[in-house]
Amino acid sequence: MVMAQGFTQEQVQSILENIDGSSLIDDKTKRILRFAETITRNSYKIHEGMLQNLRDHGCTDEELFEAVAVASLFNFMDRMADALGAPVEGLQEMMKKMSEASS
Repeated sequence: MVMAQGFTQEQVQSILENIDGSSLIDDKTKRILRFAETITRNSYKIHEGMLQNLRDHGCTDEELFEAVAVASLFNFMDRMADALGAPVEGLQEMMKKMSEASS
């Protein structure tokens, strides 16, 4: 998804290795990535004050909803793939086959 916006794999890796120090993304994007990390690692720690802080730094409610939705979906897919022993890339095909077999 990010590479479709013109980033190379090396640039994506450098961003992930040092989000706060990256000059490739703006401060708002850095905050959203940190928020997504919190969703993944410690979602129970998210509170209204955190959301308000993101709003105060330019995030809209729509952007916050999208960040939660995308992070949650990827976490779901990773856990499904782990539980089924499937690579994430093959998860959709595996789920389709399982659905067809149970019909």
